[in-house]
Amino acid sequence: MKKYKAFLFTALPVLAISLLAGCNNNNNNQPEEEEPQPLEIGDTVKEWCSTDDFDGLPIGLNKDNSNGSGSGVIANDLGHGDECSLKFQVKNGNNNQGYIGSDVVDKPYFLEEDAKNGDTISLYIYVPKNSNLSSIQLQAKPYSGNNPLTAKAITISDSNEEQWLYTYLSFDTIETLGGIGVIYKAKDANSTATFYVDDINITLEEESVKTAYESKGESLYETYEDYFKVGTCMSGNNLHNTEVQKLIKDNFNSITAENEAKPERILDKEACQAFAKAGKQTKVAITTAPFEKIYDFAAKNHIGVRHHTFVWYSQTPEWFFNVNYEDNGQRASRQVMLDRMENYMQVTFETINERWPGLVYAIDVVNEAVENGGAGYNKNNKWFDTVGDDFVTKAFEYADMYRDPEQKLYYNDYAYDYNTSNCEKALNVILKDAIAKGIVDGVGIQAHTDSDQDMEAILTDAKMIHAKGLECQITEIDITVNGSDQASFNKQKNAYSTLVTKILKANEAGQTDVNALVLWGTTDDTSWKRGQNPLLFNNDYSKKPAYYGFLEAIDNI
Repeated sequence: MKKYKAFLFTALPVLAISLLAGCNNNNNNQPEEEEPQPLEIGDTVKEWCSTDDFDGLPIGLNKDNSNGSGSGVIANDLGHGDECSLKFQVKNGNNNQGYIGSDVVDKPYFLEEDAKNGDTISLYIYVPKNSNLSSIQLQAKPYSGNNPLTAKAITISDSNEEQWLYTYLSFDTIETLGGIGVIYKAKDANSTATFYVDDINITLEEESVKTAYESKGESLYETYEDYFKVGTCMSGNNLHNTEVQKLIKDNFNSITAENEAKPERILDKEACQAFAKAGKQTKVAITTAPFEKIYDFAAKNHIGVRHHTFVWYSQTPEWFFNVNYEDNGQRASRQVMLDRMENYMQVTFETINERWPGLVYAIDVVNEAVENGGAGYNKNNKWFDTVGDDFVTKAFEYADMYRDPEQKLYYNDYAYDYNTSNCEKALNVILKDAIAKGIVDGVGIQAHTDSDQDMEAILTDAKMIHAKGLECQITEIDITVNGSDQASFNKQKNAYSTLVTKILKANEAGQTDVNALVLWGTTDDTSWKRGQNPLLFNNDYSKKPAYYGFLEAIDNI
């Protein structure tokens, strides 16, 4: 099956943007729409065949005089198998080696998922007489840009000029695709080098980099689909790892952005300051860039999202609480901060629900407001300082105004993972007014705990939450273990089994209403507690005994 697309390329280090493509001059023969079919080994994932792919797309190269200059244009008098290709004429200035590649990976160009582990990437290059080229080489970069993959360099001589040269490489990495390009060396760095590119092609092949992950037909979320959601968090660090993507798709039906949707990541300082200069002290601007690829991944794979988080004493920038959004400004007034809180929630809810309708099912409106071991509020909190002790109630009021009806509003905390009296304070002090107003749907128990614990505190918390008529989610589960030997991992397995079993039995008895269990990560080496091996997958992606403690707990009811 063929899909007809174009591909936008950038030139580095000359900072050039151009198109590499294969095409023909027959604009009337459009491919018929085909029903999507599963790709098989050897099938074409994506290639280019039509000049229509280029219509309205930028062709010219941007120029940087310090590093060189050049141009890229569609040529209609030369092509591989037709009369259309892309012609490059580039100069490297003080460097005799240049790179033309892609940092733009977006529709309708090649996407990150178009080339996977082991796939073949190929293209044709034409070198005319007097090209000023000494060699040329195909390159593919993983998303991180690290450890690029290269084909064998083609040395240019009289014997291979004026003919189309085929080159290919195997995309041997578990990272997603970052870009495709060619490295070229000029004989004379100060003279123009000329070459043509056509028919860039990606072909599906067997995986070449093997890991220890095996699906075995096992799935956490499918096992518990009649009981509760099973989730994990995802970060920018593992978003572009195809093995992590695979084990998430196999096992989880809920995703939380680990840090990417927190206030310090999405509040747009420059745009907020521009609003303030225009006399709009309370208008708030956000950016979705830090979390949008995570939400796109979730939407594509029909995985629900917990949005984490809005109002929090931590990871919220200092400038947000100041007059004019200035770093060292005076503190804003209570009313200004209330208006900012409302506008922050309004713009975030509207942006998310318009771009990803129906994706976000739960929102952590307020995070960690309880004073651990104290009488009530955590007063080391700029929201408490500027708004006062009703900031939690106000946050839920504004969230309730702008949420979609099916979205659930949650309070989330770690303070009662071990100390159930902190859960009482959350319910009877922090959330008292919001619960009375019916604008809190549930309470999240983070459950950052240890394999020595009996999990009774978490169960007691969940029962208290249920007694208030609220839902409960276990939102950030990781169970640490002191050791990496088999005995330690078996102890951890039992701890996971105990936690899941207690929740299953309490739900069944009507004592609790826990509707989601969310792990705080996937592999141990990506955890914020990586030295204590707290998760379900080893660093090599294999399933730990803890995975089976979680999976098989259903047999205990």
